[in-house]
Amino acid sequence: MSAFHKCETTHCWAGWVIHIAGEKGYELERQTSSVFAAMQILDKSSPIKVSPTRFFEDNETAMSNIEKCAEQEKAIDTI
Repeated sequence: MSAFHKCETTHCWAGWVIHIAGEKGYELERQTSSVFAAMQILDKSSPIKVSPTRFFEDNETAMSNIEKCAEQEKAIDTI
C-alpha cells in the first residue's frame, strides 16, 4: 500500500481518510506525506486511535479493523 490513491485493490485507510477530508486533506498530503496527513486528520476527527501501521495491512485485515473501529466510534457517539 505504498500508493494510497493508485492501488488497484481497495483505497486503503490513509487514502480514504485523505479522500474523505477533501481538498484540505489532499493539500496536507501534498505538503507532508500520506501517512502524516491521515494521522493528523484522524487525530482531529475521531476519538478512535489508529496506529499508522494499520495503513499497510492486507485488505481482509484492514477491513476487519475498520469495521471494529466504526462500531467503537458508533458506540461512543451514542453515549
